[in-house]
Amino acid sequence: MYKLKYFLYLCFLLNANQSFAFDELQDILSHEKQPAGVVIEISSGDRLYLAKIIVELKKDISALRSKFTNLPVAIVSHADESLLLTKKAGVSHPTLHKEIKSLSNTGDTTIHVCGTYASWFDVMEDEFPDYINVSPAGPVQVNDYVDLGYIHIEL
Repeated sequence: MYKLKYFLYLCFLLNANQSFAFDELQDILSHEKQPAGVVIEISSGDRLYLAKIIVELKKDISALRSKFTNLPVAIVSHADESLLLTKKAGVSHPTLHKEIKSLSNTGDTTIHVCGTYASWFDVMEDEFPDYINVSPAGPVQVNDYVDLGYIHIEL
């Protein structure tokens, strides 16, 4: 019985990793008309979460853009993972920063971190690179995008 549970759990993990939000992605791709945009909210207790999902996240954004060429995408991070986006953290996580920078430089993708959350850890706005937008409050930033008609995906 233990082996069966372990096998099923392993299958779940492998499927869960196929896309950052597989069901939501498939739903958006099923739309005939391009949505106003997509806002991806990331709020994880895992400081390395963004580093773990960045490759899949980029693939999924690419899949969205293959159908909707000019689809605006916003990524809003407002928890531990946002602290890995500082200039200082870029020294020890250069691949993550390279991937985030390439996202912000290609297409219509905007990357936000929560200034309030960062300030709780004495991280100031100028400690983030220029390709990261520091919003006063991450949840408010998400709501602003939703008010503009963006589809909200929460990770």
